[in-house]
Amino acid sequence: MKQKMPWKRLRHYFEIVLMTVLVSAFFAYQSGFMIDQALAYLVLDAIFLAVLLYTLESSRIHQKIGTSASNHYGKIAFCYGVLCIITVCFYFFPTFTVPAAAFALFLGLIANEEIAIEVSIFLCVLLGTTSGRDFYELASDCVLIFIGAQMARTMHEKKHRIWGCLILFSSSVCIPAMFYYLAYAKSHIKIMIWNAEFMVLAVLLYYILANKLYDKKDHEELDACEEIIKEDYPLVKDIKNYSKAEYVHAIKVATIAGRCAAEIGANEIIAAVSGFYYRLGVLEGEPFVENAVRLAKENCFPEAVIQILSEYNGELRLPSSKESAIVHMVDTCVKKIEMLSLQNLSSSWNQDMVIYQTLNEVSATGIYDESGVSMNQFLKIRELLVREEIGYDNNN
Repeated sequence: MKQKMPWKRLRHYFEIVLMTVLVSAFFAYQSGFMIDQALAYLVLDAIFLAVLLYTLESSRIHQKIGTSASNHYGKIAFCYGVLCIITVCFYFFPTFTVPAAAFALFLGLIANEEIAIEVSIFLCVLLGTTSGRDFYELASDCVLIFIGAQMARTMHEKKHRIWGCLILFSSSVCIPAMFYYLAYAKSHIKIMIWNAEFMVLAVLLYYILANKLYDKKDHEELDACEEIIKEDYPLVKDIKNYSKAEYVHAIKVATIAGRCAAEIGANEIIAAVSGFYYRLGVLEGEPFVENAVRLAKENCFPEAVIQILSEYNGELRLPSSKESAIVHMVDTCVKKIEMLSLQNLSSSWNQDMVIYQTLNEVSATGIYDESGVSMNQFLKIRELLVREEIGYDNNN
């Protein structure tokens, strides 16, 4: 099953390419449109874009950026465009005044540190080569970029944002002043004032945006989960077309796992979605776990769901969360009941006893030891499964 790139994501990539070419064309114009310089910019753009687009796709596959196939890349393209415009504006500003830390900070807010560093260094190098800025200013920018990228990661947690803002402000004032002194053996108070003003604005804007964007993270995960279990979602259709029995089994596990999660205060939507896709690997055959994880990553599943799929049946690693343990318990019991139902042994077994025996035997192996499920929670899940009507025909 080959995954085609969504046209919206392709459009956002094209926007990034176009903005890169435009900003380079501006700098080439400022340099007098010398043929050799234009060719040098073209080569620099090609190398940068190849690395950036590769990083974007690699980050998507390895879940290092958001789960949305289109909107998240729209935010990255928009932020990149804004930074390109700011870079052009700073062509006319004094040296040692580029807010390089803010470049990495805002891109880190939207994407990740790797992408933030790549883009920020490229823009600073492009600006430096066209405006005749020296090595010391580029060194100052690089130090600030690494600090900004690190602070973007640190400030994901609300309790660290004030301290992160203070570190960013002090670094953005002191580091350019230090490198300016190394370059010219004198200080320049105006450089410090310019950088202080820029960083006050950048930090205030970041603090406002961070409080809004990070608080939306949970909602984005919920939206992503709801999207991938819709009737018309491609993988849902694939499971239904693969086998009606497999599709009904997935619905059973999803429904019951969601109820079990709600019973013990775990994440209901993650448990339900993971339950539905728990046996996703059957679509492509062995190795089931690896194929399930690959399909989930290609479709930008939430990271928590991918983690649970990677822990399928405890084959490669034990369940590491309550939701993962719940899905395993439910899938194990549903498979057992379905197997007995298909063998037409309804008169010789009791569902309650089968569930008690199955869960007790599985739990005794220690498979749930790393999941964080307490004994009391295990008993609650077991009792809920006993009350559920599991044994119905998958083809009905």
